[in-house]
Amino acid sequence: MPVATLDELVEVARRYGRDPEFSRGGGGNASAKVDGILYIKPSGVALATLIAGDLVPLEMEPLLALLHAGDAATGAREEAGGPGEDPVMRTAMAARLGDPGGRRPSVELLFHAFLPERFVLHTHPVDINAVTCNSDGAGLAGRLFGDQAVWVPYTNPGLPLARAIVEARRAYVARLGRPAPAVTLMQNHGVIVSGDSTAEIDARSAWLLETVRAEMRRAAAAPTGPGPAEPAPAGTDPARTRALVDVISPTLRGLLAGSGALRVITYDDGPLAAGFTATPAGRAIVLGGPMTPDQIVYTGSWPLLVDVPDSVAPDDVPPLLGERLEAHVASHGAPPIIVIVPGLGLFAAGDTWGEADTARHVCLDALRVARSALSLGGVRALSDAERTFIEVWEAEAYRRGVAAGTAVTGRLAGRVALVTGAAQGFGLAIAADLVEQGGHVVFADLNAALAESNARDLEARWGPGRASAVAMNVMDEESVADGLHSAVVRYGGLDLLVSNAGVLRAGGVTSQPLAEFDLVTRVNYRGYFLCVRFAAPIMARQHRAKPDRWSDIIEINSKSGLVGSSRNSAYAGSKFGGIGLTQSFALELVGDGIKVNAICPGNFLEGPLWADPDNGLFVQYLREGKVPGAKTIDDVRRFYEARVPMGRGCTPADVLEALYYLVAQQYETGQALPVTGGQVMLS
Repeated sequence: MPVATLDELVEVARRYGRDPEFSRGGGGNASAKVDGILYIKPSGVALATLIAGDLVPLEMEPLLALLHAGDAATGAREEAGGPGEDPVMRTAMAARLGDPGGRRPSVELLFHAFLPERFVLHTHPVDINAVTCNSDGAGLAGRLFGDQAVWVPYTNPGLPLARAIVEARRAYVARLGRPAPAVTLMQNHGVIVSGDSTAEIDARSAWLLETVRAEMRRAAAAPTGPGPAEPAPAGTDPARTRALVDVISPTLRGLLAGSGALRVITYDDGPLAAGFTATPAGRAIVLGGPMTPDQIVYTGSWPLLVDVPDSVAPDDVPPLLGERLEAHVASHGAPPIIVIVPGLGLFAAGDTWGEADTARHVCLDALRVARSALSLGGVRALSDAERTFIEVWEAEAYRRGVAAGTAVTGRLAGRVALVTGAAQGFGLAIAADLVEQGGHVVFADLNAALAESNARDLEARWGPGRASAVAMNVMDEESVADGLHSAVVRYGGLDLLVSNAGVLRAGGVTSQPLAEFDLVTRVNYRGYFLCVRFAAPIMARQHRAKPDRWSDIIEINSKSGLVGSSRNSAYAGSKFGGIGLTQSFALELVGDGIKVNAICPGNFLEGPLWADPDNGLFVQYLREGKVPGAKTIDDVRRFYEARVPMGRGCTPADVLEALYYLVAQQYETGQALPVTGGQVMLS
């Protein structure tokens, strides 16, 4: 195996794949040729994560034979279906060498074999696509690049596009009498840059990009230039914007859901999403159809554009969304992936945050391409026939399916959760397991740095967006409201609130300082109330949009909420009160499709609440003399273990089993479930 060459290929592919100016959503392709063998990236594998072991080796001779067989009309008809029904895939699969592990090469492989240079890089650069998606793309490319690039009119991908590239290069040679250049611009598609070294690819790519950007700067400076493209939306105040997002996102989660979990909806209010789409030119772009195949694959052909006049109150928006969505499906045959509210922003949907965020970025890239193309003359959208081909083309469906990866599974698959007090202890254990079980989880904690660090570690393991963190002080109304709003912006809503944040300060009724009593009450009792106050409206909106989907609120209470606790009255009182809140919330919110329950764990002797060497309960109880005769922390520990019939303290795993039971069951609300090893039994 030509290790050095493949290492160079992987390095350049990953570098351009990680650059959002060149690649988005894993789009693009890269290859190298060595001794009659083409090594090419598989379909569905992102450039950014390519490794040498991913590359599919193909014998080049049969690929070139297919490319040059017959005439262009032979390849004009490519049936949708399995790889065996496509002439390119049929040939490529037969040309695979060794054991490619079932990997399927990209259908855009023929021109990789045909181009004479060793390395070939195919990307979709945002600024360069302002030329390829221009209404006068050929003329503009000629003025900017002269004879240093080959222009290929839009052609359906696969065998037709490869043959069109061959014909364009032959025409170039016939016209100028010299070899065709190593730069190919494909209308409404992207760019191919090739070279015998990766340094040549870098130099040519940089030249292309700087040439286009220089033209953009010139157009912007021209006296007759288009001027600012994204004026600030008039009359939009932050409070109304926030209220609209808090209504629209949860409603869309329900309206766009199928038979399974609610969708993830991520929101963007940047200048392109909110400002440009509010201009006449921006609206025309949104409604004018897609410009590139990637746009169709990742964002769908037709976004839904919904105007929300200032006269419409936020709570009156859901019926409007429902009506517009119904009309959209009737017109286009499928629900949208992107919903745009001019002046407010865009909402992108996906089964996971990763899918939704990719759709968001691809949509923003398309808006940027269109805005730049307008500054350089005009925009060319795909024709109906061109668009329809991509919509039904099996190769693109395959690419998207592979790129999406294995479906997320687990007991919380597809659900969005927020856990308070998630930076450490019980909260961290709960939040981490919810991620492992398929959830998208917000780690909410006063210790924002630690929550963020833990969330990033889990995200690296389980996938982008699966965990995130917000700073939250559950005693503060504004902080709680901001944290829940952040969850709506990122994920669209909330399926599960775990009110776990709590503190314990031991002390006798005649000796405990009032400040400690108030702290325990504000965190454990008031904090639970505030979290439910701001979570419940989000969940209710989802339920109104999708009545068969219910949400859950679970308070992590305590056995001290079921029986009194000597010299611990502040804590026990707050937890008794928490059960009262749970029962009351359950009665009030059942009509909104929200189940409210509490879990009452026994003592988590391994967690920081008990074991912290400075202020843990072992230390506090020893200091307060709560355990008669105890001389050491070990004495206190043995005392509490001996009070449990099962002989041990409660663990996070015990609590999680109770939590998943409460989420899964459909006929329990207002309950306080003991998880105490038999220490406390309901009667």
